[in-house]
Amino acid sequence: MIQKENSFGTFDQEINAFFKDAHHFASLINTCLYQGQEIVKPENLMLVDPKIQAYTRDVLMLWNGRYGSYYLGIENQLIENYPMPYRILQYDCLVYKDQMDILEKEHRKKKDLRSSEEFLSGIKASDRLIPCITIVIYYGTRPWQTNFSMKDMFDVKDMSSLIDFRMNLIEVHSDTHQYKDKELDLVFSMTRDILNANFNTIRNKYKQGIPKQVALVIASMAKDEELYQQIKEEEKEVIVMCESLDRMREEAKAEGMILGRRDGLIQGEEKAELRILTNLLKKGISDSYILEITGVSSELLMKAKQAIH
Repeated sequence: MIQKENSFGTFDQEINAFFKDAHHFASLINTCLYQGQEIVKPENLMLVDPKIQAYTRDVLMLWNGRYGSYYLGIENQLIENYPMPYRILQYDCLVYKDQMDILEKEHRKKKDLRSSEEFLSGIKASDRLIPCITIVIYYGTRPWQTNFSMKDMFDVKDMSSLIDFRMNLIEVHSDTHQYKDKELDLVFSMTRDILNANFNTIRNKYKQGIPKQVALVIASMAKDEELYQQIKEEEKEVIVMCESLDRMREEAKAEGMILGRRDGLIQGEEKAELRILTNLLKKGISDSYILEITGVSSELLMKAKQAIH
């Protein structure tokens, strides 16, 4: 979806703040990497500075647990990024480079390198690095379509000798994991329903109130600026999402943003439909919501997006 740059920045901040909570973070890692086993404990996680060299990770934790020490990272993707396997490999390698730099600096300070091999290496044979594992969370409405690993970025006939690097990818729109952390499970399940335009499900299933901050995270993951602003302006600290969605729909109708019945636009020329879709996109309304309330084809919506460029 086309958004203002500052909207993406706000959404990132909301999502990052949510995953900086150790309970949310641990539940995500346990579910996605350890089949739901309670391997990572929240009390064994420590939030660390996400800036490595000139790059800033979204969220980076140091885990000191039963298997040793690990860096665990999360990268949020609101839209598909074609070189993502390379980016994650680069981020992880920078974590290793940072550790190497520290080791080499310590040895120079101590002057404890003795053999020619140690002088050449800059470290001792006994030195060890902390491994890094990164999970990419994708909030797009369509399946991730291009590169899942470094091999996907090459164009050669024989890849048998290549060392592959495949990223850990979660696609929220199709994610069926059940998370033991109730807030995380609610955030992912409701975001999935919004991305898939399952608004009847939302009205029937999510009638309970949820914390305002959690509701803002859901709106951010759905990339829905209109819903985000609707929740932001609420004075209550407990939000009923189905009510917020319905209220947003009514306000949109009152402003004349939506024409025709719920199941489609009133018959008219494509030019008029494109103008309406363009206005909706510029207001920051999500793809899934536009498709649900207008009934237009995804092809026409894509044409409206291209017209904005």
